Formats: sequence, C-alpha cells, structure tokens
Amino acid sequence: MKQSEYLKILKLVRTSLEEYNNWGENEVYKASSVGISSESRKSNVLKKNIQKTFSTNFTKYSTSSKEELDNLREKVNSCKKCPLGKSRLNVVFGIGSPNASLVFVGEGPGYDEDHKGEPFVGRAGQLLTKIIEAMDQTRETVYIANIVKCHPMIDPSNPEKRTNDRPPTPNEVEICKNYLDRQLEIIKPKIIVTLGTSSTKGLLNNEEPISKIRGIVKEYKTINLVPTYHPAALLRNPSLKKFVWEDMKKVMHFLNTGKI
Repeated sequence: MKQSEYLKILKLVRTSLEEYNNWGENEVYKASSVGISSESRKSNVLKKNIQKTFSTNFTKYSTSSKEELDNLREKVNSCKKCPLGKSRLNVVFGIGSPNASLVFVGEGPGYDEDHKGEPFVGRAGQLLTKIIEAMDQTRETVYIANIVKCHPMIDPSNPEKRTNDRPPTPNEVEICKNYLDRQLEIIKPKIIVTLGTSSTKGLLNNEEPISKIRGIVKEYKTINLVPTYHPAALLRNPSLKKFVWEDMKKVMHFLNTGKI
C-alpha cells in the first residue's frame, strides 16, 4: 500500500474514532465473522489491524505525534520572543521520527542550518550522520533538534556572513527551551543525547565542563540523558572521537536491552 493511501485510511480512521467518541462510545463494535462474505472478512481483518494500531479506548485517543509537532512548528515559526527571532533566516525546528526512541539535542543552528532550515547539515552535521549510521540508525529513525531554534550570530545584521556563529546565551536558552520540552513531551523518547556544553548545561543546569560530565547517565524530566561532545569539537580535535563512541555504545546498549 502506498504511503498516501495509508495516510488517507488513517485520516478516515481518525474521523471515525472521533465520531465514536462524540457519541459516548469507548470501543469499536466487533461483529461475529460467522456467515459473512469474504469481502466483509477482509474488512474485519483491516479493522483488527487498525485496532492494533490505535487504542480501542477512545477516551485516551489523541492527535498523532506528527500532527502535534507540525502544530508546534507553526507556533515556533512565528516566535519573536527573543532577538534571535528577528535576525534568523529560517527557524530550525527539528527533523526525524516523531516517535523516535533517541533524540539528539545540539546547541543552536549555524550558518548552513539557518539557510536550509534543517538541523546539523554542515560539516558537523555530516559527522553526526556518520555517528548515527554507525549506531545502526538513520536520520529518519532518530530525532535531531537544538536547544534554541534560531541562529545565534556574532553579528546579527549580517546573516550571510560565515564564521558568524556563537553559542546561545543562557537567557536565549531559557526563553526557547520550552519548545524543546514540548517536542520531548510529544516524541516521548527513551533517551536523549546532548551534544556539547550549551545543550547539556541548558537541560541539566550543570556547570561542569563537558569533559567531566560526558558519558555519565543523567535524567531530564524522567528521560535518561547522556551528554557527549559536539561533533564540531571532533572536527577540531579528532582524538575525542573515541570518547563519543564510548558514549554511543552506552546509548545503543540501553536501546537494545533497556538497561543502562
């Protein structure tokens, strides 16, 4: 079945579920298959598959994670709560699976990300992609975001200038972090990997240098969190790669076994 056809079915199912709920029903009516046609049996099989995909308890039915993220993206696109929103070219919201078990969190978009509107697409992003693939994952199966959604610039008046990136300030992080928190609430990952000092400090409120805290399992809002070096640091100092890989092996072990 094509993805477009599947999405149409899901849309029809969602409408039906909402209608059931509006009428006070909390489960799908399940008729006996005795004496019914083969077409009806096929229909029942489809219904059972749908029931496996969606909870039959409609009081718990909610909008899909993708739709919730899309709605949040629209809100972020219009955000001007801090000066970063006035100088950016594009909001860099996030990319990947809305149901990812693993979320990577960087500090903020750079020049390339600001121009494309997608996180980690420059040299550091290419290295992150290699790390993800070495973990037997893809950019489509994980979720990648930043702790701030707009490009922090040394010279905000010149977004076309390269070497114009800077870390976000604590105030910028504080203002923007609510959006990341909402992303995490929607996605419900099993584990977070913070990349570098800004995202680690922003989520953990920890002043320790990344060299001291990396690889140590922490917790953020009941979600396991592993800090590690930012890929840009690996480009500057390739000897750090072995430490990042140690950290990623710990993450892979958790995803495979559920144990830290």
